[in-house]
Amino acid sequence: MPQLHLPLFPSGATEITAALSFCAQDSTVTYFHCGMPVFSHDKNDRASFRLITAQLHVTSGAAQAELAKAFGVSKISIKRAVKLYRSNGAAGFFAERAVRGGHPFGHQGQHLDQSHPSRTAAHAAKKNDTDSIALTDAANATVITSKSVRSSQDSTAPMGRGASNVGARVASSLGALRAVEPVFQSSLDVPCAGVLFALPALLALGLLDTAQESLNTLPNGYYGLESILILLAFMALARVQTLEALRYQAPGEWGKLLGLDRIPEVRTLRAKIEILCANGKAQAWGADLSQGWMQQNPEQAGVLYVDGHTWVYHGAQTQLPRHYVARQKLRLRATVDIWVNAMDGQPFFAINKVVDPGLIQVIENDIVPRLMQEV
Repeated sequence: MPQLHLPLFPSGATEITAALSFCAQDSTVTYFHCGMPVFSHDKNDRASFRLITAQLHVTSGAAQAELAKAFGVSKISIKRAVKLYRSNGAAGFFAERAVRGGHPFGHQGQHLDQSHPSRTAAHAAKKNDTDSIALTDAANATVITSKSVRSSQDSTAPMGRGASNVGARVASSLGALRAVEPVFQSSLDVPCAGVLFALPALLALGLLDTAQESLNTLPNGYYGLESILILLAFMALARVQTLEALRYQAPGEWGKLLGLDRIPEVRTLRAKIEILCANGKAQAWGADLSQGWMQQNPEQAGVLYVDGHTWVYHGAQTQLPRHYVARQKLRLRATVDIWVNAMDGQPFFAINKVVDPGLIQVIENDIVPRLMQEV
């Protein structure tokens, strides 16, 4: 009977645990349990290797970290093999891999490829490229780029990082362009691209309906009013809380969300926002949006909730008055936002107060007069 606690391994064997070892001789790998050979397979038989390592963990109690260290493989590969063994058993390691999809244009695409031998060769070569996918039809070729390819292209743009639309930028610098028209391109793995699902909801809420009438103050330039407003909305959805945080985002990738080559520089964006906020036009635009929302749901405009939120300021550029912050039980420099919401939580408008006179006074002096005018 083999010794369970003091196994005798053959010379040249590599120990996995106190009871397990393996030995590679010639082209065969043999596994030993307590000195007795239990498995063997060819060195190049990857499927058998993954199966046996999974069995060593499941049935023999070898830790995944011990197996990864002994065989010099990654822990994730051992973890995947164990998961496959537990879900499909030994047959899962030898099953044929399923091939997804076929020709992107079905039988019509096959007919086109057969009628254009050179296009068939080009398409086959492009399929082997992991950086881009080419979809070819009879008229033209559309290349869907990946993030790595776009990053390389943005770094070599002639007018700065990501600024590849040279013609439109030169025209806007000469005053010959009111604003560039967005052109969306097919792209892979774009960061924060999920915000595009919210674009129909933003348009339905009137983000751009009254903007031209209330905020039509931007001079001619590359970035139009619609692009600026959609960018600010996407920043809020993607939790980019400040304009300064945009410096740490890839400008070309964010440009793909707007249909542009890149987003504006932070200083350019600040200058445009300053123009939009001048002379109270931003407040007038907010009032128009609030009035439109109330008209869509007049039954909700009769009963409203008013709530205050304190925003703590940790900088040193200004000396704001101190407010009591309940969550920290301290008086800190901050501003107060008074929110007016519908019964279902839908926001109507907000009022910012640097000096907080109290919620009752804000309701009497600011909120009620505005509601009497707008509701």
